[in-house]
Amino acid sequence: MPVTVQASTHDLLIQQGYKLVEDEWDNDGRRTVSHNDDASGSQIANLKMTLGSAGWVMDSNKLRSFYHANSGEMIELEPGGEDTTGHFLHHMKASD
Repeated sequence: MPVTVQASTHDLLIQQGYKLVEDEWDNDGRRTVSHNDDASGSQIANLKMTLGSAGWVMDSNKLRSFYHANSGEMIELEPGGEDTTGHFLHHMKASD
């Protein structure tokens, strides 16, 4: 079975302590994971380094977003709310 960007990215995030919250990859082209740590500068820097090792780069046009040039996929970081610790990542397939 060939390794896809989606599978390796998902595995990479799970290895970094993210937990799968919603998996609509086959139906809607998106998957959401969460992490208990706040989206601090050091957390984002760590995420940038981790995702960078798999070909992801920060999107200079969108706040807290990454894109993968080869696949066109995106990851958006959503900080937790006022009464919440942690943050979410929304991994999305390339739009057609």
